[in-house]
Amino acid sequence: MPIPIQITFRDIPPSEAVEAKIHQRAERLERFADRATSLHVIVSAPHARSHGAQHRGQLYQFTLEMVMPKGDIVISQGDSEKHQYEDIYVAMRDAFAALERRVHEHLEKLGH
Repeated sequence: MPIPIQITFRDIPPSEAVEAKIHQRAERLERFADRATSLHVIVSAPHARSHGAQHRGQLYQFTLEMVMPKGDIVISQGDSEKHQYEDIYVAMRDAFAALERRVHEHLEKLGH
């Protein structure tokens, strides 16, 4: 059964291409996270940055909130100095990869 997905864009206009890629990534999750009841994807591009002129491109953040039995999983990528993304698709890839790892860990703890 498909995971219901809610996509929110903050500080950037919605993008059909980004939404399509999010749905592709979510389909991959459905293969092993079939017990998930929802996925909320927040795509944001905060206005202020601490290093000003050092970065000329827009920085992107992804927050993924997956509701699972016996515990929700929240991933936030791009909100630290160490992991800042100028490419929205790289930010998305890393966020979904982190979510996949956490879902596997969650399922192992539950004995699935």
